[in-house]
Amino acid sequence: MNNSTLQPGRRAVARTVLTALSSAILVAIGVDALAQTTTYPDRPIKWVVPVPAGGGMDAVTRIVSAGMATVLNQPMVVDNRAGAAGTIGTGYVVQSAPDGYTVLTIDNSLFTTAHLVFSKLPYAAPKDLKLVATLVRIPLVLAVPGVSPNKNFQEFIQSSKENPGKISYGSPGVGSPLHVGMELLQSRTGTKMQHVPYRGMSTILTDLSTGTIGAALVDFGSARSFAASGRIKILAVATEKRMSHLPSVPTLEELEVKNVPISLWFALAVPINTPEGAVTRLAQAAQVSLESPEAKSKLETIGAQAFLKIGPEAATFSREQVTFWEAIVKPMAIKLD
Repeated sequence: MNNSTLQPGRRAVARTVLTALSSAILVAIGVDALAQTTTYPDRPIKWVVPVPAGGGMDAVTRIVSAGMATVLNQPMVVDNRAGAAGTIGTGYVVQSAPDGYTVLTIDNSLFTTAHLVFSKLPYAAPKDLKLVATLVRIPLVLAVPGVSPNKNFQEFIQSSKENPGKISYGSPGVGSPLHVGMELLQSRTGTKMQHVPYRGMSTILTDLSTGTIGAALVDFGSARSFAASGRIKILAVATEKRMSHLPSVPTLEELEVKNVPISLWFALAVPINTPEGAVTRLAQAAQVSLESPEAKSKLETIGAQAFLKIGPEAATFSREQVTFWEAIVKPMAIKLD
């Protein structure tokens, strides 16, 4: 007998029973979800860095993860998974279980434009990843070998114009902010250089210091020791104002190189369907870590500036950055496959 054949009184009873059962099921689901949130994390968290050890991204991750591990009372195990301009490590996290136990350090290009440059990628970071928290901004500097005859930016540009296509520059990969920045620099100055892609910043700086390549846009944190020892020379900074660490080095704006809005940022990301409870817990831990005196001191030594956005601010930032970087990269029609 179905509900349509029940008498009015029995139908009312049936509805009451069904409502009670439905409420009990929803309560059970809610309690289970709450239990998962309040117990998270209950085991170590794998933190993937999609570049080799030794560069700015790796250093920032290790500084921030140490503080977060203390807050979360669980180890955060850094796992360097380099290759294919960072897309291998990023793809690994995209395909991981969205449970909060596999997280990722990501930068501008890997989050906003890698899916445009690598058109055959099986994922698109803006759709498949969520920014938990932005972590730092890294100032970028234009550097040449220490043995370069060019003493300043103007001499470097003049030499590049006199030798079109003969000066090579390195970057961590096609479509990376450092690659895009050098392409914009060439466009603004009327120069032409040869791009040499690398797997990571440490090898770029090594080859730059020996003169194997003639220039690079690099993060100051990684370049600092090379510059201090004279192995490389910093000709300009891609920042709004002169850097306190390099007060005598002019900005690109001062040098009349306009509209090169390049900065490098790192963020903590997770698979898109990671529970909000885990996302919130990670964001809170990142905030505590970044605001600690120890982390601030260590970040300062590598030239990184704390840059924290969580919750709705992180979501807004991610949308704005995708729009901004796609507008720059799409007209360049860069393809690696």
